[in-house]
Amino acid sequence: MSWADNIATEAADTLCCASCGIAEVDDIKLKNCDDCDLVRYCSDTCQEDHRPDHEAMCKERAAKLRDEILFKQPESSYLGDCPICCLPLSLDPKKSVPYYCCSKLVCKGCTTAHIMRHLDEGSPNGCPFCRQLYAKSDEELKERRKKRFEANDPFALREAGMKHFGDGDYDGAFEYFTKAA
Repeated sequence: MSWADNIATEAADTLCCASCGIAEVDDIKLKNCDDCDLVRYCSDTCQEDHRPDHEAMCKERAAKLRDEILFKQPESSYLGDCPICCLPLSLDPKKSVPYYCCSKLVCKGCTTAHIMRHLDEGSPNGCPFCRQLYAKSDEELKERRKKRFEANDPFALREAGMKHFGDGDYDGAFEYFTKAA
């Protein structure tokens, strides 16, 4: 049997019941094997009848699927993606910058590119996401943060919790983390 015949047989198997061979048509819907998704059946009776022939292959495929799910790297970190380049944010806090104006966490690459663009243009610098100009004084920055706290913004509350945690005020950090959650 040639490789073309094998492919044709496999294609036909996916459109037919693995036990009785009945083809899928408008009035007959085949359902996949619950564990491996390799074969299809027209009824529960056919699935039970075919089980002894299929069991070894099914267990092997189910183990591969389970390993694939367990060891697959997540598409994103728990911090989410950079809102500008849409790449996953690094788990290293030094590789991302929090912006309190819009409560976004932006990767260092996008922040650096934004700064370089403004240096070339000679225009005033601001947030790379919302374009709000940076605070001119500590008082203005505190006022912006205060607005975010009053709005119960989870990002701002989390950042406040991190600051309290870093200062050793664990009760205050717990309070902010609880509000953020």
